[in-house]
Amino acid sequence: MNPNSVVSRWTSQKRIRGLVSSLALVLIVALTVASAAAADTPGLLHRVLMRGQILEKENGTLVVCIGKQDGAQVGQELDVIRHVRTVANPKQHGKRFLRKEVGRVRITSLFDEHYATAELLDGSARVNDSVELIDK
Repeated sequence: MNPNSVVSRWTSQKRIRGLVSSLALVLIVALTVASAAAADTPGLLHRVLMRGQILEKENGTLVVCIGKQDGAQVGQELDVIRHVRTVANPKQHGKRFLRKEVGRVRITSLFDEHYATAELLDGSARVNDSVELIDK
């Protein structure tokens, strides 16, 4: 075996490892920057994952993840929806959750593009329930 080819192969593998490590570092930095930007501007996270979610309940006042950007207005009434597990074993097939209307709230103030406070009109509401505009 030629000693030069062994050194050449070893040098190539070292360069490839260095390149992979550099690309991994760039990817980690890019994901960190993207997640930090997402935290400052709720965009996709707000619109898809959190929209309508009840975030807080304290002394009868609810904080909901719905605001001016969603078209919310003071005085609007919203249904409170609870997602209830219907199947005990998550490996079973079929409908695993059921949407259950459990109450009604009214928006009392908008304090951000994305958030509002609400009061419970009837029924119940818990953190992680969802609210939806009542269609009349």
